[in-house]
Formats: sequence, C-alpha cells, structure tokens
Amino acid sequence: MKLEIIHDEAGFTALKPDWDRLLDASTTHSPFLSWDYVRLWWEACGKDFKLCLGVVRDLAGIALGIAPFVIGADRGESRQHLRHLGFMNGLGEVQGERMDLLVPAGREAEVTPLLASVISQTRNCWDVVRLNKVPDESANHPLLLAELHRAGVEAGVLNRSACHYLDLRPTWDESEKQVKGSFRSQIRRNWGRLLNEHSGTVVIDLSPEVSIRHFFHLHAMHWPDGVSSFLRPKIRQLHEELIQKWLPTGRILMPFIMIDGEPVGSIYALCHLGEVMIYQLGWDKRYASISMGNMGIRATLEEAIHRGFQRVDFLPGEYRYKRDWSPHVRHVSDLECLHPWHLRALAFRTLRTAKRLFSKPLNIAATASTASSDPKA
Repeated sequence: MKLEIIHDEAGFTALKPDWDRLLDASTTHSPFLSWDYVRLWWEACGKDFKLCLGVVRDLAGIALGIAPFVIGADRGESRQHLRHLGFMNGLGEVQGERMDLLVPAGREAEVTPLLASVISQTRNCWDVVRLNKVPDESANHPLLLAELHRAGVEAGVLNRSACHYLDLRPTWDESEKQVKGSFRSQIRRNWGRLLNEHSGTVVIDLSPEVSIRHFFHLHAMHWPDGVSSFLRPKIRQLHEELIQKWLPTGRILMPFIMIDGEPVGSIYALCHLGEVMIYQLGWDKRYASISMGNMGIRATLEEAIHRGFQRVDFLPGEYRYKRDWSPHVRHVSDLECLHPWHLRALAFRTLRTAKRLFSKPLNIAATASTASSDPKA
C-alpha cells in the first residue's frame, strides 16, 4: 500500500469516483461525508482552507481509503489564530455532525494507521489537530487517537456529545411503542388535534424551490434576531444547493404539515444508507399548543418507515425533544492534539493551562458554598 497526500483541487476532483464508494463501504453512515456535501462545502468555504487529503492505494492504484483533511482556522477568539488540521466540513463556520475517515468496514486495522499518518507527515503545516464528531463506535476512533499521541502533545478527547437515536420498526404502531408512555400519549393527543381540530395534512412532494422557501421561512420564525447559524449566508447557500440536488432523489426528507393550505411545520432530514438524520426544524409558533415541532418529527418518522429506513438519529445536542423521542444513545467525540513546539501552539497551551488553573479555585469555592448550604452537609 502507498500513501498519497493531495493539496490541489484537481487531485480532489479526481477522487469523485472513489469517494462515495468508500463512504458506502464504511461503518460510519453520514451524509455529511458524502461527495456532494463536501464538494458544496469546499465551494462555499474552500478559500479559507488548504487541502490536505490523504489517499491510500494498493499496488494497482485502487483507492483503499481517504482522509478528508484540510488545514485552516477554526471558530473561537483564540483558535482563529491557529492552523488547524481537521475534516473537510469539520472546521470553520459550516460544520458537519458525524465525521470520520473513509475506510471500508473490516479493513481499518490494515488501512487506517497509514492513512492517519498524514497527521505526522504534515506536522510542519499545523499548530493543532482537531477532528470533530468522530463516532465512538468507529474502528477508526482508537487508531486516530493513537496517531494523535504520536504526532503531538495533550492528545485526547476534548469533548464528547450524545446522539439520541430510535431504531425504526416496520410500522408506526410498532415504532412508537419504544417511546415512553406519557410522551407517546401526548404525541397521539396532539396528532389527533392537528388532524381533527385544524384539518392538518402532510405533504411530501413539494418542489425543491418551494420547499427551500417554506422551510427557511419556518426555521427563521424561531430566530427573529438571526441567531441560528443555519441562517448564515454560507450555510444557507450550501443547503439550498443540496436540497435542489438531493430532495428529488430521496436523500432528503422534508415533509410539510399544512393547515388551510399554508405550511406550518417541517423537518429537514438527511438520509444515508438506511439512516435518517434529523438536522433542522421549522414551525409556526402560532401552533405551539400542539407542539408543532414534534408533529413534524412524527410526520418525518412515519415517512421514513414508509420508505424502509431502519434508524433515525437526532444528532449531537442535549435537548428534551431528542430525549423524549429516542430511547438509545451513541456518542461522537472531538479529538485533539497540539504541536509540541510551534510558537502559536505553545502560546495556546500556556493560555489554556493558565485559564484552567485560574478557574479551578473558583470551582472549588463554588462547590464548598453549595455544600455548606445543603441541609444534609
């Protein structure tokens, strides 16, 4: 096997025939790693990054694995001055939710160590490695950590996030039995009100153009001050183009709940190899009394069952609706290491250490204050 490191766009484009083939053969089912998604990300954000793609090939030149890496700045006041090595669509303003190397299932022990060695071989080009949202169950996870320990210092898991999910059954009645009783009763009651009191209907065949217009309008109703990152121009542009491309092919689920001919709720869900990922919600606050967001999720789950999907993932983030809908949890982790001697990395390490040392006494004092006020203490 041989490792190639690609820095030019022509080399990136040449990987198109291999990209989704390797993704579909891997254990990480993620639309955020698909060719269409990363290509749109590169078109929207590429001017801020340099390609650093690793490709492992066999003796015949066939690609056996791809490390979709770039180098550039990340979000945050201190991090924006550091050169990060990270995943395409894993750094900067527009970030995916489930990231990994593209390696066929069962071949990780053979391919991944060589593929991950891109990190060591490009060490002069980065100050920090930040690999966001790597699934804990991925066989690449421990191999990437091992490479980070070889390449840098302070290597490890920086953050770990829960992803609630629901395994779908062949029918809605079977699937909803997994949801706890009180919440299941609430969903049934509100669904009945939607259908009977409001004459609500579900529409799943709106055109991409109409779907884009309605969904972003509904999503913006939650964020009148424009706080949602999903409404930022680069992100919106990426997803408008993705919806145009994927909605007609079934790789996006976007059912709309209609009342009096007007869209009042919708879900934007991405699909990949039997999994549906609930990505964004939008709903009219006038219908908060029947929990229109959850009605949109119910409509999406029923459509997912109809299309034969096996799992719905609610992606990282601890929100009550995710816990209510999904009895199971899997995790993704942000992996990081710092360069051992680059000046910017040293300065960042020093500032972070000082911040932690400074905050430690405050935490102890807060704990002591809480304990003293406890009647059992």
